[in-house]
Amino acid sequence: MKLLKSKLLFAAAGIAAVVATTSLVFFLLGEADSPFEPNRSFWAKEEVEAEPPLKNDITADVAIIGGGYTGLSTAYHLKKYNPRLKVVLLEAGKVGSGASGRHGGMVLTQPPPESFEISDDSEVHRKTYEITAQNIRKMQAACRASGVDCDLVLDGVVFAIVDEEDVAEARAYAREVREMGMPIEFWDAEETEGNLGTDRYAAALYDPNGGSVHAMKLIRALKTLALRSGVVIYENSKVNEIIEGQVALLKVGAANQRVHAPKVVLATNAFTSKLGYFQFTTIPVHTQTAVTEPLTKEQLKKIGWESRLPFFDSRNALVHVVLREDNRIVIGGGYADYFFRSDLVHRGDMKRLHELTMKELLKIYPELEGIKLEHLWTGPIHMTSDESPKVGITGKYGNIHYGMAYNGQGVNMAFLFGDVIASDIVGRDHPWKSTPYYGRKSGLKGIIPPEPYRWIGAKGMMYYYENEDRRNEGAE
Repeated sequence: MKLLKSKLLFAAAGIAAVVATTSLVFFLLGEADSPFEPNRSFWAKEEVEAEPPLKNDITADVAIIGGGYTGLSTAYHLKKYNPRLKVVLLEAGKVGSGASGRHGGMVLTQPPPESFEISDDSEVHRKTYEITAQNIRKMQAACRASGVDCDLVLDGVVFAIVDEEDVAEARAYAREVREMGMPIEFWDAEETEGNLGTDRYAAALYDPNGGSVHAMKLIRALKTLALRSGVVIYENSKVNEIIEGQVALLKVGAANQRVHAPKVVLATNAFTSKLGYFQFTTIPVHTQTAVTEPLTKEQLKKIGWESRLPFFDSRNALVHVVLREDNRIVIGGGYADYFFRSDLVHRGDMKRLHELTMKELLKIYPELEGIKLEHLWTGPIHMTSDESPKVGITGKYGNIHYGMAYNGQGVNMAFLFGDVIASDIVGRDHPWKSTPYYGRKSGLKGIIPPEPYRWIGAKGMMYYYENEDRRNEGAE
């Protein structure tokens, strides 16, 4: 889900080209050598037993780096389209240990720039909606085929409008897209309160093609399908280096075991820059998510969230909320952080994040005063300056495939991009390739400055938009 509007991070990106040519700091320091932290989320208790690590040199037709939704979806689709391919997947920790196993559980249509907003072209907006809505049903079919109950609930999702000034625009948007055949509904304040059980919002937009999922159960389903189809998965097998060639060489693990493959897939999301790719066009940002203890019947009655629909709000640093089938509330967002040199280890104050998260929950449902957060965790998401996720092909030999940078909205997009990547590799057409979001180039405006300007810009803009959100909410 879109946890943070990425314009928040990059207002200074327009001067990036000048900064990059006048500073050597980034090159002298390099990026932080971040370890791969274990997944400590609520979802992690559903982790499956890890596959053995790579212990010898191997060859493959396709080597996938990363065992999240992108990597597992790519593996699944590759074997679906060509069962004869030898596909190996290399995961530095356990599958699902990154953002795929830590998110807030929401499943959304659209790439982030098109999320309840026509970014530029109405036909592109309609087409990307249709593709992503259909992809959710494909994800549902994959869960069923795996035999794993993914807790996938597809009753829809709600975009809650905080500011009265945005209501007219939301109403106009719903009218326009319904004329285009998209089933988006506009709700006024009364309808919103009736469906969500809170008077916090001025209006809302409802999308029936969306919902929620258990993060790790979806990983379990995709891993099951991949293994069943013959994919070989190596966990606790960190790729240290990629040496490009017509047949690429990957050095893996403490002993630098060698993997040779003519096709390589970067499914590494926030970890991608550590392999030397997309260092100046993407950035890792840390966010937090929490899960409450189960609500009692009395608490559920008090809040009146009878629709049980997941929702996220319209602020710059937005909040997302899901009510699970076990009556726990999953809540995240409202805050994000960047750590110097693209550090992937969260170095913030967890106590403060606990307080901030509880404060946000009680703003929405003050009736829950006294409820406890059972779990609170953080994790890095991968962002771009224009909110656009990345999928395409790169490398000197045109054999490095990638899908990443979901800007906090990665559940559906990552599964989709696995299909796009697999289609590219086997020479199969895919409708996403006819959209401007395939192989999208960042250009100079998309360049993210080197350190220390990156840290200064990120921190400054986060502070600015945090204050703007407070002003818009009446300085609560």
